[in-house]
Amino acid sequence: MPLETQISVFVKNKVGTLNKLCTALSEAHINIKALSTVDDVDWAIVGLIVDDIEKAKTELQKLGLNCGESQVLTVSMDNKPGKIAKITKKLTDNNISILHAFLTAEGRRSLLVLMTTDNKKAAQILEP
Repeated sequence: MPLETQISVFVKNKVGTLNKLCTALSEAHINIKALSTVDDVDWAIVGLIVDDIEKAKTELQKLGLNCGESQVLTVSMDNKPGKIAKITKKLTDNNISILHAFLTAEGRRSLLVLMTTDNKKAAQILEP
């Protein structure tokens, strides 16, 4: 299970902000591998997993955006019923809490992104 660095970007919650962020990364030839958003009335947090962390942070700073980093675990799996339940059961049985999660699926594969209370231990537990 790969451990990845996720960039959390704090942005104003207004039309065009996400486009501006994504366009800047695209123009810098930075690939966005995963994206999530959590919004509030005035602000949002955009979570990004990219192929070049340092370059992405530089580009985001050029836009005047504040960002932080955290470690996440990415789990590639078959897109079948019960797969997520098995993962959450293993983590629960090992007293690991999930702090944040998002999932996407296409065809026969799914990608689950997790932030847990112990990502390294979670990665070991979830190894096939």
